[in-house]
Amino acid sequence: SSGINAEYGGRGELEKISDIAVHSAILCTQFEPNFLLYGTYSKLVVGYDVRSATVAFKVKQHTKPVLSVASSENYIWSTGEDHALSCHDRRAGKLFKRIRMERISSSIQYTDPYLWVSGYDGFIKCFNQEMKLVSKFDSGHTLPITDMAHSTGATVTASKDGTVKLFTPNLKSNLWNSFMLDSVASCIDYKDGVVMAGCCDSTVAFWKYKN
Repeated sequence: SSGINAEYGGRGELEKISDIAVHSAILCTQFEPNFLLYGTYSKLVVGYDVRSATVAFKVKQHTKPVLSVASSENYIWSTGEDHALSCHDRRAGKLFKRIRMERISSSIQYTDPYLWVSGYDGFIKCFNQEMKLVSKFDSGHTLPITDMAHSTGATVTASKDGTVKLFTPNLKSNLWNSFMLDSVASCIDYKDGVVMAGCCDSTVAFWKYKN
């Protein structure tokens, strides 16, 4: 079995508020205020209410393990090893739309009003909330993208080719910077001008632009 620890941080201290016991490996998470979404190896997207410490719903929209989840007020998106990009309508409580992608999509991010999707084909795609493709561009990576972070500051990608690339965060994204890592980054994040990468050599690396 697997589990998630939920902790509360206040005034520099952490207080554990709950343990979530699950029966399948957790492959991805998405945290909302008082609510946790996670995707599992058993093909489920699960919604967990942190306040009541209960599972609010379980959605099975994939035929293989779930790799990434993203959410908005009205929708929950997920990708899986089955090549599917699925959208669950929270208001209707059912599948809104499913798209079969040519290659596996390893990472999705929602930044209002667009869903950003990246994966093994090396492309970054942008969809609106109705799942219509509005933009697509080649990242320039020579091997599959392992993770992506999108914010109002930048779009950042990591790849099995050992590089990290930064793009302007708009529909006509332009390459801003690129650098090589000592190891492949399996996860990436970007905030306040800082790039953070979790690498396959058991290290976490940080980069910040010089003023």
